[in-house]
Amino acid sequence: MTRRMIVIACGAALLIAAAAAVAVVVALRNRQQPAPPPDAPVAALPAEVRVKAVERKLEPMDHEVVEASSAVAIVCGADSATSDRYEARNDALRSIARRRDLPEDDVAALIAYLRTADDAMRVERVAALKNDVMNLLRNQEPPVEGLAETLIAMVEGKGGNCGGALGDRALPCNTVHPPVVIDYCIQHLGAMLGELDEKGRLRVRAVLAKAAWQMKQPYAGTALYSLAEDARAMPSQDKELKGLALALCKPGVNHAARIAAIQLAGERGYADALPVLREILSSPSRDAVLDIAAIGSVGLLGDKGDVALLSRFSSDSRRAPAAETAVRRIKERGSVFGQD
Repeated sequence: MTRRMIVIACGAALLIAAAAAVAVVVALRNRQQPAPPPDAPVAALPAEVRVKAVERKLEPMDHEVVEASSAVAIVCGADSATSDRYEARNDALRSIARRRDLPEDDVAALIAYLRTADDAMRVERVAALKNDVMNLLRNQEPPVEGLAETLIAMVEGKGGNCGGALGDRALPCNTVHPPVVIDYCIQHLGAMLGELDEKGRLRVRAVLAKAAWQMKQPYAGTALYSLAEDARAMPSQDKELKGLALALCKPGVNHAARIAAIQLAGERGYADALPVLREILSSPSRDAVLDIAAIGSVGLLGDKGDVALLSRFSSDSRRAPAAETAVRRIKERGSVFGQD
């Protein structure tokens, strides 16, 4: 999936003030292809959505199959000479990034690599590589059977059957992946919601909801936004989303996840979040990123009684632009409804 994630509608001033500090949250909205960690080289993968061809492509020649298989082996770390070299493995992946017709054995090898946790490289580079492997697998034609179940297994820390046409290829059980890898799995699962049948969609939603309740983990915010972007959500599922967002707005939640929830509360009009937001802004302790997120959502949800609270930040160079935008929004809403 092309690298897609989260942005809030709190005005240009708020976005400029918050951009550097909330990059991880902003990355959450770029769901089509999640971006790798900033210190890892970026693989130049195609961004197009899968399109069904009018005619079936010609089967690759034998030498193309061999070349693809050799590249897959390097990507998966099976080549001892390059297993600890991100650049070599990334180059191998780039060489097959546009392939839509990988042989079944190569697909099976990539699936197995995703689900195993052992790797000679640093965690952030493993995460970047696995994200791009997920992109490659999602672009295969026909779609890879069992891919969603593979990502679910990674989120849940399970091994087992690869599923689908890949057969009963046992993988390690109770495999715990780093949070950053789980975050990418959640991003891809969220992007796949519109591609799945109803049974599959409900299965993925259940996994995303469970992940969102992991309030100490940064990927809780990713899961929250994945649920929010489900275009097929029913009213009862929207109610579930609201409950999750309000819970993640509270103290004690992972910082990145809390900011994501505060932003979503503002976007979705969850006025029940206002007491927590006002508490954040009234507290003697300060956190610039948290303050800016709260200010933005108060501007979207609050009333004229919040103007004085927001005005406290008028002389704070970091928070003043967001506060000014929030006050303007409140006053504009008041004028629409004939309030003073």
